[in-house]
Amino acid sequence: MSTNYAELIIGFPLFKGFTTNGTKRLLDSGEVKEHKPGDVLLAEGDKADFVLLVLSGALEVFVDREGKHLVLTEAKPGTILGELAVLCGIPRSASVKAKENTAVLEWSEAAFRTLLLRDPSLSQRIFREALRTLIEKERSLIDSIIDAQDEATKSYSADN
Repeated sequence: MSTNYAELIIGFPLFKGFTTNGTKRLLDSGEVKEHKPGDVLLAEGDKADFVLLVLSGALEVFVDREGKHLVLTEAKPGTILGELAVLCGIPRSASVKAKENTAVLEWSEAAFRTLLLRDPSLSQRIFREALRTLIEKERSLIDSIIDAQDEATKSYSADN
């Protein structure tokens, strides 16, 4: 079964150029886990002691605020989740649940750090992707603030 996952991983943009042996090393460093729809894999506020690589299926990244369920994004195969919280030593910033039958590769914090230390190219790719995600979140937040200000201005203008 890990051979199939090794071949899948080769197809993920983050692991472009990896060999089957290289992806087997990734698989041997972690544990493949399967989840059913609705299973919560990460919970906001929890201690970050593992990282996930989505192998198949789809996950929903979300937060619950003031009784509202806010979906932040969908994580598809090839996506790494939880790496920033692990690397920064901070609690999880969002929750993640399976939208459909999903397989993930779970690395413990120690295994993930070892992978990064042993493979500078992988480290660079993961950090680049993490920073890209942060920048996208920042842009989205700025757009939301601008939209809210525009709405407030329109509402104020209509009232006067």
